[in-house]
Amino acid sequence: MKSTRFSFFSVMGPVLILWAQLPSVPAPFSDVCSTFPKDSDRCGDPKPRFFYNSTSKACEPFTYRGCSWYRNRFYTIEECQRHCGGTEKPGSCLPSPRNITLECLASCLHDGNCPGDQKCCSYGCALRCSEPIKDICKLPPDYGPCHGKFRSWYYDERDQNCKRFIYSGCLGNENKFKKRKECLARCKPAGPS
Repeated sequence: MKSTRFSFFSVMGPVLILWAQLPSVPAPFSDVCSTFPKDSDRCGDPKPRFFYNSTSKACEPFTYRGCSWYRNRFYTIEECQRHCGGTEKPGSCLPSPRNITLECLASCLHDGNCPGDQKCCSYGCALRCSEPIKDICKLPPDYGPCHGKFRSWYYDERDQNCKRFIYSGCLGNENKFKKRKECLARCKPAGPS
């Protein structure tokens, strides 16, 4: 009986070449909505399309003139809003609990997936629809996950006063102010006149 030997490259070579020619794998969903559509190729007629503008937090029209497939490009404004959420709803999310014993299942990707006034908030390892806190002065201080050290102020509702804390520079919540005067102007209840 004749034994046949295969080298790794004789078998896998064509597969590797084919793999190298495949288009890149789409980025995670949130990345799709945070990138701007680039239109450097001009090989077709202008077509009206929509993209999600992560700065304005809204779906906006643009003219597509290229051949390439851009992930942040939608045929209709409804499709864009379904994928990326349209306008962010007012209010703030409660800080995410540190220890979660619930199952880690996401129920939303953005505020547009949530009913009524609810926001899509981080809850441990997933995103869930929840009632927002509309008064930022009632939020606890949230330092954020980054490594910066920025002296900031937050309003402590229990003591009804503004206190210093170190903000990490990203995320956190809206109960943070650069100056104590700004914190007091926004949150301190007016005394009797």
